[in-house]
Amino acid sequence: MFSKIYRILSRAVFPPKCLVCRNFFDVPEPGNGADAGAAAGGGQGRLMSLQRQIERLMPPWLCSACIRGLTVVESPICSCCGLPFKSRGGTDHLCGDCIRAPKKFGIARAPLVYERILTEVIHGFKYKGKIQLADSLAELLLTAFRLFWDPAQIDVIIPVPLHIKRLRKRGFNQSYLLIRNWNTLAGSYFSSPPGFRIERNVLARIVATEPQAALGRSQRATNLKNAFELKGRDAIKDKRILLIDDIYTTGSTVQECTEVLLNRGARQVDILTLARAV
Repeated sequence: MFSKIYRILSRAVFPPKCLVCRNFFDVPEPGNGADAGAAAGGGQGRLMSLQRQIERLMPPWLCSACIRGLTVVESPICSCCGLPFKSRGGTDHLCGDCIRAPKKFGIARAPLVYERILTEVIHGFKYKGKIQLADSLAELLLTAFRLFWDPAQIDVIIPVPLHIKRLRKRGFNQSYLLIRNWNTLAGSYFSSPPGFRIERNVLARIVATEPQAALGRSQRATNLKNAFELKGRDAIKDKRILLIDDIYTTGSTVQECTEVLLNRGARQVDILTLARAV
């Protein structure tokens, strides 16, 4: 009762404002824990599970209109890089880019399409001090992991690193914050919590490259050449790696990381990002 009174008073004094449209809105009462819906049921089952999690996790940050504006990645998608196809018919298959230039990673998946509303959310998280968003986004990313992977398929989870200069300026690595609490959250998502092995210092960014967002497609790959270095080979040797980043655009960053990991002895590398650009 006291908790409910506190919430009512705090919202009256400090009414929540939508992170994207800046309108004031009423936050619904908290739900009853993680969505434990089965991953089975094909693409439609995955879509419904992700939508339920968005509706549960995002109300503290977004109004209902902006929540409805978030787009879940749904089939048909590229069976390798996870690119959503414009046509809503058919099954998953390789996109033209993956046919012309086969990727070295296994699969790449993301729960959300990188569109206007999600762009504002991620920019608020990375650049505007809204690091409290990490908790909600981490759960959403864990939901996507659970829908596309069996934990037994992954040995090590590695966040894409920042160069030390950018890390000092920003104060945190957003990719690491998205998985930092996965072992705490796992009990709500798995009947037998897997005990994720998260290695944040195995891969290092040794070149202070230009921000990828400011570059064209061909420039991105050149910009990242030899930008990453492995710091601990024993941690990844013959291991199945899940590489974590916030956004998959052209894939240049994750492909460069994948090449370093495979060349140093990793067995396979898969990719999970929060957003997928189209």
